[in-house]
Amino acid sequence: MGSDNAVDFGNRLSDLNSDDIESISVLKGPGASALYGSRAANGVLIITTKSGARKSKGIGITVNSSIAFDDVLKWPDYQFEYGEGSNNASYYSYGDSEDGPSQVATATYGPKFDPNKMYYQYNPNSPDGKPTERTPWVAYPNTYKDFFETGITYNNSISIEGGDADNSARLSFSHVKNEWIIPYTGWKSYGASLSVNQKISERLKIVGRVNYTLKNNENIPMSGYNNHSIAYNMLFRQPNYDNAWFPKIDYWVEGKENILHRRVGDTLTGDNPYFLANEIRNSSIRNSITASATVIYDFSRQLSLTVRSGVDNGNEARQQRRPYNITRYPQGMYKEHMINMSEFNTDALLTYKTLLSQKIGMVATLGGNMMRSKNQGLVAYADKLSIPGIYNLANSKDMPQSIPSYFEKQINSVYSTVNLSYDNKIFLDLTGRNDWSSTLPQGNNSYFYPSANMSFALNDMIAMPSLINFSKARLSLAQVGNDARPYRTMKYYDPSDFPGALENPRVLYNNSLKPEITTSLEGGIDIRMFRSRLMFDLAIYENNTRNQILDIALANESGYSSATLNSGLVRNRGIELMLSGKPIATRDFTWTSTVIWSTNKNKVLELADGMEYQPISEAQGVAFVRATVGGSSGDIFGYKVQRAPDGQMIYRDGVPLLTPTNNQYIGSAHPDWKGSFTNEFVYKSLRLSIQFDVQMGGVIYSQTNHKLSQRGRLKSTLPGREEGFVIGEGVVLNADGTYSPNTVKVNPQRFYDQYYRRDNAETNTFDASFLKLREMLLEYKLPGTLTTKIGLQGASLGLFGRNLLLLTNDFPAFDPESAQLESTSINIGYENGQLPSTRTMGINLKLNF
Repeated sequence: MGSDNAVDFGNRLSDLNSDDIESISVLKGPGASALYGSRAANGVLIITTKSGARKSKGIGITVNSSIAFDDVLKWPDYQFEYGEGSNNASYYSYGDSEDGPSQVATATYGPKFDPNKMYYQYNPNSPDGKPTERTPWVAYPNTYKDFFETGITYNNSISIEGGDADNSARLSFSHVKNEWIIPYTGWKSYGASLSVNQKISERLKIVGRVNYTLKNNENIPMSGYNNHSIAYNMLFRQPNYDNAWFPKIDYWVEGKENILHRRVGDTLTGDNPYFLANEIRNSSIRNSITASATVIYDFSRQLSLTVRSGVDNGNEARQQRRPYNITRYPQGMYKEHMINMSEFNTDALLTYKTLLSQKIGMVATLGGNMMRSKNQGLVAYADKLSIPGIYNLANSKDMPQSIPSYFEKQINSVYSTVNLSYDNKIFLDLTGRNDWSSTLPQGNNSYFYPSANMSFALNDMIAMPSLINFSKARLSLAQVGNDARPYRTMKYYDPSDFPGALENPRVLYNNSLKPEITTSLEGGIDIRMFRSRLMFDLAIYENNTRNQILDIALANESGYSSATLNSGLVRNRGIELMLSGKPIATRDFTWTSTVIWSTNKNKVLELADGMEYQPISEAQGVAFVRATVGGSSGDIFGYKVQRAPDGQMIYRDGVPLLTPTNNQYIGSAHPDWKGSFTNEFVYKSLRLSIQFDVQMGGVIYSQTNHKLSQRGRLKSTLPGREEGFVIGEGVVLNADGTYSPNTVKVNPQRFYDQYYRRDNAETNTFDASFLKLREMLLEYKLPGTLTTKIGLQGASLGLFGRNLLLLTNDFPAFDPESAQLESTSINIGYENGQLPSTRTMGINLKLNF
């Protein structure tokens, strides 16, 4: 609880201006890796930016402007019937009073709310909060909602493009400003993009692109279970606290500015959330530039050479501020983190096209790639500040600490493809690629991976019913290799906190590390009927990954925290289905409906010798994601409630009896299946699109539920309050080995405290199924007859919404579609105190000149 949680500073992909994107295409699985290398082992997301277009008259100007509003999508099912206190207390007192001892607590098992009851409660007008008179005992149902604000995002861009038959260019500028739902948080970005295409001669063409982004993350909130985070703070907010009691600006104790702020309630959990949001700051300024130049030379109609070189460079300056008088840093903290990243890629590709006969065509390529990446960082921090509220390294009370980091990586590759076609009916694509990676040891650093893809135009080969206008079957077999992170094959010393010193590495190296190899087999069929008004695409696949490169935990006495090794064999089998149709297609009205469905079954077939299980991640030391032979890589283990042979819970002293060990299977974080359902309606110039996403199956451990339920703040803890006791539904184990119904009456606070205790992974794990109204768009394009009259080439006005509705199977926290950010990893299967997900609604205006 006392250490900092991870902060999501974002990534450079999110910095892209969406208005600069021409198209996004997905190449799935190892079959995509021949041209794109080992990083394409799980598929490739190809983002093509706009490059300018030929204009019949002059240049074209596009202005795109939108404003979007965010609010909280879903709230936990809070209860507002009982207030702060313990053990069904008959009164409430903020501090000791004539009514009795203080009832300030982290629990919500106090008196039932009744405006006719008068108690000594917190006094926001008193310097120390002590009450001077009794006030009505009432709940504040908006106490959680009133803290969160309506987020707003402004997005404006302008682009200029033009060209002729041989040349084109496009220049764009963008600005985005975001104010998020948590006060004092948000970001802004500025972007510029230039794309130039020039045909020098009939044989030579040059393409150049450059994109620049400046993103200023003014303040990024932490999530997770940490008393410095807003998520943690809201877990302990009492329903009898009015959000108005927490000053938004003037939160310092008079005379102790920058040293001590006013708290409400418990000293550890009663922080002012505005203080947390404004004073615990995580900011960054990131500069990103990507540039590429491509030269295409046609030696003849059959032979061409493409040479492309590109750079992806970025630098980021992060700052983290921690004020005085918080648990982890009682004398404050200041940290700077400088990051410089660069990647250089150079490709050369020779392409040859020919007809081997009247029916056999061939396209062959031979290419090479050289990739070199570099990452350099420096963290400098002051764990104690001399003067409160002054955030720089010179204000460090002790000698500031610095930790440098550096890595380089290089991969050299050669690859080739051969595409054969027979009579435009049968197609065979063969690929091969060999990589030499600097992160693998000599002797294992070279790895070859081939692929073969075959497809058949069935309509041209066999007689098909007339209603089928297109059909194609496909089959592919592919392999892809993958390497390791740098510096895992030899002993390299790590920087020490002491200036000029080094220390032993915490990760045990492996000088016999092998490349990870994934083998994929896929078959599919694509059928289109009724002049393509009905389309069906089915894919069935199996991927087997051997020699996965993993870091496994080691006992402390070994001198290392983990070791890098090749581990086992993991299989993924799945089905992907797409069904799309146009039930109505007339001159003025079109209705298109699309269903996408997929399922994947993950199974661990082998682990490294001597391994009982492979640790993946864990939640608060109570819910463990582990890979075991016969299970999946998303299986969750922990303590469960012991059960009788008929499945009933076993109780002892009126509360559930847990299993003696925490190696009980709870469930899998992987869903059974996912799907989406999209409908688009177009009537003349009006378009309406609606998309629903669904996930069935999978489970998630909820730290939010544990704390809210254990402390009595959810409606699930109301049963038994009126009676003053709870009788758990289940049985007790008798001395003679028989079972009898549980009849023990237990105080509600004790019952729910034990039933939802943190290490009871079973009762805090929930079905992660959901249905979301993912996206809705209503767009109107002004008719051309109208736009020309007002000097426009085109104009459109749209209303849009994202994540508008969420339905779950009684998931108690904010959103089951979540993952946990820890250090630099994103883990599935649990949430350790999540922030709310948001609903977005906005309006967009686009003008073409």
